[in-house]
Parts: sequence; structure tokens; C-alpha cells
Amino acid sequence: MAIETELAAPCFLIAVPQLGDPNFSRGVVLMLEHGEEGSMGLVINRPSNLDMGTFCASQNMSFKGDTSRLIYHGGPVQTDRAFILHSSQHEGPETEKVLNGIRLSYSLESLRLLVDDPPDRMRIYLGYAGWGPDQLAEEITQGAWLVTPPTDRLVFGAGAEEIWEAALREMGIDPGQLMHSGAVH
Repeated sequence: MAIETELAAPCFLIAVPQLGDPNFSRGVVLMLEHGEEGSMGLVINRPSNLDMGTFCASQNMSFKGDTSRLIYHGGPVQTDRAFILHSSQHEGPETEKVLNGIRLSYSLESLRLLVDDPPDRMRIYLGYAGWGPDQLAEEITQGAWLVTPPTDRLVFGAGAEEIWEAALREMGIDPGQLMHSGAVH
């Protein structure tokens, strides 16, 4: 089994059990940007208690889909900012292709269009995970994260509580065999 350490976005960062930060415990981050100025991604497996109907109403919008779908915590940075991962063909002014037909939108205009005609595969994340220059590389060197190529199946196809274990199993790692000793910060 080869574990990749070369960082390139997009990729998954899978938190090891020893990672002491509660924001990332059993977390899987879809890293969207990585460069000399730092790294940015979304924790894809942290649903909040906030539902789409309530969230959209707070933005003076009406969600035209299942209003009980949950909003996700994307990370501890700028938790008042929304990021939308979706599989639609929508390409607003702030929409980027991520992988395999998945796009990231982060403008209010895109949010309005996507809640008015929601695609089947769409999740809204509040906040993001961010790292300063060289910070993420150092955390990986310390053993806090495993790095693997992302799959759209894990972004949308697995339940939030299943993503961490499924990502490890796709790497050929039995989650039960990971050691739970000493925190990595």
C-alpha cells in the first residue's frame, strides 16, 4: 500500500485518530487549494443541526428541494461564509470545477440559482479548513493526515458517518487497525 505525501489539490486529507483538534476528529477534508500561500479545503463529513429550509430562510430564499437536508460544517474558518459543492452544470461568477463533474460555487448569486433549482447532488458547507504556508505539509510530516486522491462517490455517495471509514478502506487501511495513542497537533 502506497500512501501519497505529495500535496496537490484536489485531494482528500483523512485525519488519523491521534489528531488532537476536535474540528478534525475522524474528519475527511476535500482540499481545494494548495500553494505557497497556504491551503484551503472543506470538511465533507460534519453535518450540522441546521437544515436547508432554515438556512435558506435566513438568507431570504426558499429552498425548492427537501428542506430537511442538512447544512455541513466546512471547517472552523469564516463559519459565516457558504460554499456549495454540486454536480450541476451551473457556472456562476464564482464557480470552479473541482473533479469529475463536481463544482464549487461560493457567490450569493450561485446560491440563489442552486436553491431555486437544486441538483440531486448538492451540499452546502459553512466555513472552511485553512492552513498557512507550509503548515499542512508539517502536519502531514508529523503524521496527522493521510493523503489520497478524492472520489466523487465519497463526496456525495456516502453518509457523513461513513465517509471517514470508507476513505480509509479505499486506501487499503482497516480503520480498526489504526492506533489511538498520543495526540498529534
